[in-house]
Amino acid sequence: MRVLYIFRIFLFIFCFTSFGFIGKVLAQEMKSQNFKIQQGNFNITSGNKASTNFKLSDVVGQTAAVLFSSKGYLIQSGYLNGAMGEVFSFSVIPVAVDFGDLSPNTPVEKTIKLTISNGNVPGYTVKVSANQPLSTSVGAEIVDTVCDGPAVCSAAAAAAWVKNTSYGFGYRIVGKTVPADFAKEGFFRPFPAIRRNEQPMTVMQTQAKKVTDQATVTLKVNVGPNQPVGQYRNTVSFTAMAGI
Repeated sequence: MRVLYIFRIFLFIFCFTSFGFIGKVLAQEMKSQNFKIQQGNFNITSGNKASTNFKLSDVVGQTAAVLFSSKGYLIQSGYLNGAMGEVFSFSVIPVAVDFGDLSPNTPVEKTIKLTISNGNVPGYTVKVSANQPLSTSVGAEIVDTVCDGPAVCSAAAAAAWVKNTSYGFGYRIVGKTVPADFAKEGFFRPFPAIRRNEQPMTVMQTQAKKVTDQATVTLKVNVGPNQPVGQYRNTVSFTAMAGI
């Protein structure tokens, strides 16, 4: 049997919108028992200026762009100067993985590398999801792994998967900004499936800026002796979002 995976990359680039106001501008302090927002302010103008010798992008009126934090929330106050930001980039290599011919009770692993750089924007998040379980054109499926047990793995929690009699498809990820449950060797998760209305899961995340991080994703598939023969496919999507 032959299994082919095709990977799709989605990039969501940080963006902002500026609003210009004419006339009186007011600032205020907003607070309750649980939060306090300081330095309330409205921008009075913004835009692009250019001549033969120069080009200028500006935002006028905000006193400070500040990150407020407390237990349970983060508030980013003010505009980040996107014109001053560096390039945000994200790559997945390779973009297609072929597991070749599979044999029962013989796990096969392949790796891909994720690389992300966020420039001057603080933070990033990378999420992953699959469109469906590995499937053939006639509807046969390779199940998502539940790992070895007795503790089963899920889309949100990794568990040990080392036995060659535990079947399915799953992944693990290693890197500086990956979830802590992947820290143990041989711990895997199944992919969340859009077809089952499961939400994408975070696999890389930081609040830092001006960083370039890498992570290695190990894909693993193992089939039993009763698995129908066929070519199995699915699409795994990695979504990179700049900003906190």
